[in-house]
Amino acid sequence: MPVPAGVKPLSVSAVTTAVKARLEEHFVSVWVSGEVSNFVRASSGHMYFTLKDSQAQIRCMMPRGFNLRLRFDPRDGLDVIARGGVTVYPPRGDYQLMVEELDPKGIGAAELALQQLKQKLLAKGYFDPKRKRPIPRFPKRIALIASATGAAIRDMLELLAQRWPLTQVVVRPSRVQGAGAAEDVAANLRILSRLNTLKSLPLDAVIIGRGGGSAEDLWAFNEEIVADAIYECSVPVISAVGHETDVTVADLVADRRAETPSAAVTGLVPDRRELLAQLTNATGQLTEAIENRVAFARQRLNQLADRPAFRKPLDLIRVLSQRVDETAERLNRAATAAVKRKADKLVAVVEQLDALSPLNVLKRGYSLTRRGDGAVVRDVADVAAGEILTVKLASGEIITRVLSVSQG
Repeated sequence: MPVPAGVKPLSVSAVTTAVKARLEEHFVSVWVSGEVSNFVRASSGHMYFTLKDSQAQIRCMMPRGFNLRLRFDPRDGLDVIARGGVTVYPPRGDYQLMVEELDPKGIGAAELALQQLKQKLLAKGYFDPKRKRPIPRFPKRIALIASATGAAIRDMLELLAQRWPLTQVVVRPSRVQGAGAAEDVAANLRILSRLNTLKSLPLDAVIIGRGGGSAEDLWAFNEEIVADAIYECSVPVISAVGHETDVTVADLVADRRAETPSAAVTGLVPDRRELLAQLTNATGQLTEAIENRVAFARQRLNQLADRPAFRKPLDLIRVLSQRVDETAERLNRAATAAVKRKADKLVAVVEQLDALSPLNVLKRGYSLTRRGDGAVVRDVADVAAGEILTVKLASGEIITRVLSVSQG
């Protein structure tokens, strides 16, 4: 179909520019709620995502200058409310929402940011009780990070001087509220940590303290940069931020949490007056125990001194000496009797042996005849004529030759 006469076709750019101008004129600032999807953070810092509901969707772009103010991290699936102007992206001809504000739906941005940070730090092990470090009972040197003009620093210094003046105190003034406070606290922590590591300023503990305030006032202690500095600090950290009901991320990461700055000092150093009272009490108890022990020993000594053995020690010695003499005499008599019995028994055995001795038989006229090889002749058959024999008599021996052998 030919173009009608007098009609001049518009270029794509012209149409897009006209639509863009009309949209920007009528939708300068609108609030749109929906679910985030296809979220991308570009290297330029701009954020790109889509807002959708059950029936439609719209592309969104949030420039870096606006999203730097966000306290939370947008992510897919998060319900949000966005404010911005509707415009057109000419290269694609897509209309989109140029977002200037973005808030989570049903929850404050600050609360969501805090929840997200806690989840992140929990996953990294920042809250693990096993990594909490012990703090010495009698710290030699500590550091305080607090506002130079706040009541917290004054209260802590006064309490330290009252309770345990032996502790050396290093003060690092810091902003604890408002813009730059988190960076200031983290920087002071890193300086103290480095000095401790280098042994230039050895420390036993660091107290981060500030008085109470609103959640906004305490927000510096909910920043990730402070959490990182506490976690990486080479010195045990005590967080004393706000009042008892205030719990910040710094409290959760620190090695010890104190309800208030004054409570931090109370829990860190002993009270010299209490220790002196305990020492006095212990001294009294020890003195009383020693006196009781001495009294008991004296009573026992008196009881022993009243015994006859101690009153007349020589009498006991004489009695014991007499018993020794009597025992020795009994032993001597018993030994003499035993020896006599053994001697009598020996004489009887000797007489028995003597009665059975062959020599006594020889004395009665008998003799003992042996052959040349020493064998005893018991029968005439044991010898032969001409054989040399030895005849043993009681008074000596006779060497004889056998002339003949005859059976009797």
